[in-house]
Amino acid sequence: TASAPRVIEVVAKRFTFEPAKIEVTEGERVRLMVSSADGVHGIEIKKFKVNKAVPRGGKPVAIDFVASAPGTYEILCSEDCGDGHEGMTGTLVVIAKSKGKD
Repeated sequence: TASAPRVIEVVAKRFTFEPAKIEVTEGERVRLMVSSADGVHGIEIKKFKVNKAVPRGGKPVAIDFVASAPGTYEILCSEDCGDGHEGMTGTLVVIAKSKGKD
């Protein structure tokens, strides 16, 4: 049986994501629960084809993906949210599975 996805709560607000850095393990199923603390934002992780608008009002949007490739990926705000929009980024770190005897 597949394990349940790892749920990570993310808050988008002008002009940051909290947490700004998310660490997961290669192959892990991830569910981001993204809510906005102010206006409309978006969350985009190009590598994993994540791109969703996050409405104002604080209702979280669920985004499911599999962290299929190790590396460091930028999290972008995909909705123009004002003057600080270009700098509104976060980081997704996918840690390679150890090849040892787990």
